[in-house]
Amino acid sequence: MSEPSPDTVESRPVKPRKPWLAGLSSLLATGVGQVYNGQWRKGVGFLAAELVFGLLMIPFFKDFTSMLILLAFLLGFNLFVAGEAYATARGMRAFVPGRSNRWWIYAAFLAGGLGLGLVFDQVVTGRFYRTYKVPSRSMVPTILVDDHFMVEILGADDPVERGDIVIFRSPIGDERDFVKRVIGLPGETVEIQGQAVFIDGVELDEPYALHAKPGVVPGPDDYGPVIVPEGTCFVLGDNRAESFDSRMFGPVDRKTITGRALYIYFPGNAGGEGWGRRLGMKFE
Repeated sequence: MSEPSPDTVESRPVKPRKPWLAGLSSLLATGVGQVYNGQWRKGVGFLAAELVFGLLMIPFFKDFTSMLILLAFLLGFNLFVAGEAYATARGMRAFVPGRSNRWWIYAAFLAGGLGLGLVFDQVVTGRFYRTYKVPSRSMVPTILVDDHFMVEILGADDPVERGDIVIFRSPIGDERDFVKRVIGLPGETVEIQGQAVFIDGVELDEPYALHAKPGVVPGPDDYGPVIVPEGTCFVLGDNRAESFDSRMFGPVDRKTITGRALYIYFPGNAGGEGWGRRLGMKFE
């Protein structure tokens, strides 16, 4: 009886795993490198763990620091999975491919992992958080041009308070989203006299408001008095001289308010003065 060839085991070819390919595969999609190494159960386990971590992270995105810590943790987990695949592959000099070692299985696992990532992103941006970039000066000095900020998505019954910076659908019928600050609530009387805002006859303290130059939009410095209808909010831009807001289009329907701004996650003036101070700045 002849001895088996050194290049075969039980009539199946020996195909040592390539460590760089195993590690890179798991970097592209968690667990693919483990499947490549013939450890598909471990690959599925790592992918499931990543999904669980992602779901647990969702509530912490409200805070910039917590978000960074958790993203760093998730990155560390991905690097660990890739490193594990790389290290395991180095020891597989006599690896014999099994039933799970087919190119289409790798492709299916890769597509499944990327697909789960896309679904997760759609769920987060559709139900929990969304990011925005500001193209105008209407919210200066709170939000500068090109600032990127995080927004918490609001349901129809979620409370909106005075001082909240909110996102709402355009009140003039186009496809834009607007960002303004809530000033007047339903049933309140709003009046502006010489740039000072009064709510039910009491002047509102507005340390955030900017009156940098004479108004460049019609009648911004005097307005009202008007009573805010039920189911609406009176909104103003912080930069009163350059904001198109409720002074022009009236109170906005609460149903059109879709989100509340939380913090700046990437200031627009990259490397400019105050950039580090504004990074992660919460909106008060």
